[in-house]
Amino acid sequence: MLSLGKVSRASHLASKLWVRSLAKATAAATPTPAPADKPFDKILIANRGEIACRIIRTAKRLGVKTVAVYSDADANSMFVRQADEKVHIGPPQSKDSYLRMDKIIDACKKTGAQAVHPGYGFLSENSKFVELCEKEGIVFIGPTAAPMLALGDKINSKKIAKDAGCFVIPGYQGEVRDENHAVELVKEIGYPVMVKASAGGGGKGMRVCYNEVELKEGFRLSKSESMASFGDDRMLIERFIEDPHHIEIQVLADSHGNVVAFPERECSVQRRNQKVVEEAPSCLLTPKTRKMMQEQAIMLCKAVNYRSAGTIEMLCDGKQNFYFLEMNTRLQVEHPITEMISGEDLVEHMLWVAAGKQLPERLTKDPCLGFNGWAIESRVYAEDPLRNFLPSIGPLITYREPEKYATKDGACRIDSGVYEGGVISQFYDPMISKLCTWGKTRDDAIVLMEKALDQYVVHGLSNNLAFCRSVMRNKVFREGKYGTGFIPEQYPQGFKGVELTPSETLEMIATTAIMHQNCLDVQASADEYANAGEDIQSRFAITVNNHVYDVEIDRTEEDVKVHISPLNKDGSHMKTETVDINSFMWMTEDPLCEISLTHSSGKDKSEHQRIVQYEGRTADGYAIRFNGSQNEVIVRTPLEQELGKHMIPAQKKDFSKFLLSPMPGTLISLSAKEGQHVESGQQLAVVEAMKMQNVLRAAKAGTIKSIKVNPGATLKVDQIIIEFEGPAPAEKK
Repeated sequence: MLSLGKVSRASHLASKLWVRSLAKATAAATPTPAPADKPFDKILIANRGEIACRIIRTAKRLGVKTVAVYSDADANSMFVRQADEKVHIGPPQSKDSYLRMDKIIDACKKTGAQAVHPGYGFLSENSKFVELCEKEGIVFIGPTAAPMLALGDKINSKKIAKDAGCFVIPGYQGEVRDENHAVELVKEIGYPVMVKASAGGGGKGMRVCYNEVELKEGFRLSKSESMASFGDDRMLIERFIEDPHHIEIQVLADSHGNVVAFPERECSVQRRNQKVVEEAPSCLLTPKTRKMMQEQAIMLCKAVNYRSAGTIEMLCDGKQNFYFLEMNTRLQVEHPITEMISGEDLVEHMLWVAAGKQLPERLTKDPCLGFNGWAIESRVYAEDPLRNFLPSIGPLITYREPEKYATKDGACRIDSGVYEGGVISQFYDPMISKLCTWGKTRDDAIVLMEKALDQYVVHGLSNNLAFCRSVMRNKVFREGKYGTGFIPEQYPQGFKGVELTPSETLEMIATTAIMHQNCLDVQASADEYANAGEDIQSRFAITVNNHVYDVEIDRTEEDVKVHISPLNKDGSHMKTETVDINSFMWMTEDPLCEISLTHSSGKDKSEHQRIVQYEGRTADGYAIRFNGSQNEVIVRTPLEQELGKHMIPAQKKDFSKFLLSPMPGTLISLSAKEGQHVESGQQLAVVEAMKMQNVLRAAKAGTIKSIKVNPGATLKVDQIIIEFEGPAPAEKK
């Protein structure tokens, strides 16, 4: 380790549970025999991944034993290891495992599980499964079948909501028969419209359409996705509220007539109608609007005699006009941020409610609940934001989560179900984890999120950590003035990576120079043949984004300074900037480096604490992630830099004659054949990944020379699908 004189080890916050300790419920009648001090003896979790781990965590705290069911793909998963018992239920495909009601029921009988917690997705909103559980004497930890059936159907739920006194979005109150029917309906509704599946959620089976061409295609694709994901292809259509905020109200209800509504969650940072960043509460709502939303949510629950946890989703415009969108009759993915601002454990409440207990008085005495502080959630996905967020699969070669902690001033929580060496499968949702931070203020929560994202190490597959970091840096997001159009508006050309400020670029160069010097020092001390009297090189030519900098490290007993001079094309020096290194902690090859810097010659004289990620060596330098920006930093000696001018540049491979798969997945269909001439914009293929269907189109006219794969084939990223004669159309989503 390089000795810098002023080295200070950052003190770590003590790790402890932040979730509020709930009072034990008193003895009451329960549907199945269980000790009075816990809701059940044993429950089965009909789910997988992080939500299964989340449920297991609360169950263990309550002394409730857990049973995990798993597919072939999940045999070595974390949730299987954490559960008290495990039952294999089939092959990787969901329809043959996690959606098999008979296998879930059979697993309950074999293990003696008294109740089933469905998590979210899969069977969590399947009323037939609820009825089957009730028939077999197994408690379903969620709502009863009747309200689930009524509210889980988007068409019917709008009618119920309207009758209950909720505001609803204009649209067709019924099932859309086919694409021609949709075209006729839109003549009355008007564009733009949202076409979406009546069943399910999670962004699947949903399309926004601005014209007839988009409507017909969107209807077909959404219908196909809906059947593949939910086994139900009924579609509805409604006016798309432009520039809305996606607001949702978390509710809890017991079987004794009590319903409470938590403060809202803002879920407007979305891609493909699926949430990426959420926060609670929302910057948009006034206390008056918040209470109106909570009151309408309670009214809706009471209208259908709802029980357990649920979420009412609403769209709200900038003038505080809001409309009922749908109700998710289950636990939401983003429930942790509600828990963080309320101090309540929603899973625990679900267990007690399912066991027949009343909600505690601290909640029911004022059913429109308040909040404490601010919480933000970043969904960490295995996907490539540089490729329009297309999913990624593969092993987690290096995986290190940020430190979990909780104090009165801030907290960091990670809900995950993966581990280093594990694999993200193509068969399920590409989520790696949910990273949440809590602070006394929104700014506090954002700063903590930035630090946590910088500490999060994921190597081996593409991920969206850099994008989440970019959101935290975004001016519009920081000001809280964003809606569901945030991503297309702020990234109109797609996400191109985080762009550092000139000051941050200097800091990254200084950090890389110190890291490189550290490597040289370690190498010299370990080399028995090293000349003890020889000076270690402290002057380098560093290249970042094709800009070359002359960098010199000046070390004394008291100070370490890095002098950085940008070079003109003719090699002449521009103004020299100096960065003081106040502290530096990095073990060679460790993924994380902690450094404190001050610009002694710049305008900003304040000290900056940075967590920098070292992502490995490159041919000429280092892969560095700095404040979310991923860079290849080339480090050479002055002589190497001079000789490098005479090197022949590496030639880029030409893929212009091929249509490549932009993601790993399955080739669902081909719309062209060999020898066919295709026009610009023509559909060529459909690739399905993580249950989402992606259309590949021709970017320009061309003739197909050969087709390399057939429908049904499993594709790798950048695998060739079609070869063209001469210069060819590239894929277009």
